[in-house]
Amino acid sequence: MRGILFAISGGFFLTLQSVANARISNGIGTWQAATLTQMTGFVVALLITLILRDRTFRQMKDVKVLYLSGGALAAAVLFSNMTAVHLMGVTLTISLFLIAQLGLALVIDWNGWFGMIKRRLQLPQVIGILMMIGGVLIVKW
Repeated sequence: MRGILFAISGGFFLTLQSVANARISNGIGTWQAATLTQMTGFVVALLITLILRDRTFRQMKDVKVLYLSGGALAAAVLFSNMTAVHLMGVTLTISLFLIAQLGLALVIDWNGWFGMIKRRLQLPQVIGILMMIGGVLIVKW
């Protein structure tokens, strides 16, 4: 149940962040807004870590170099998201982002990439993705 609540919260936060970032980028530029967002996120995460007195940050040196690309990918996500919101609006942007996320997640699970457990791709999953695409087409018109 907690996982569901965190997932729903993450979806809400992603949408709110998309709108806020698009508004910020109107005034200062897309890459500048991405920089500001990343910096703000870093400060908040650092403060929370310090408040919780979590000392596991010392294990950062053990993180595989490949996984350090997450921050760089976040910059690409922010840029893509802000640009898409400006071009298509929030609803279509978030819809397509979700389909892209789910599609890649299925491929990652199917192939067992990044140390994930390999899972078989089944017909209901394919039908679900196709239904989401159909839903986006309906929303778009």
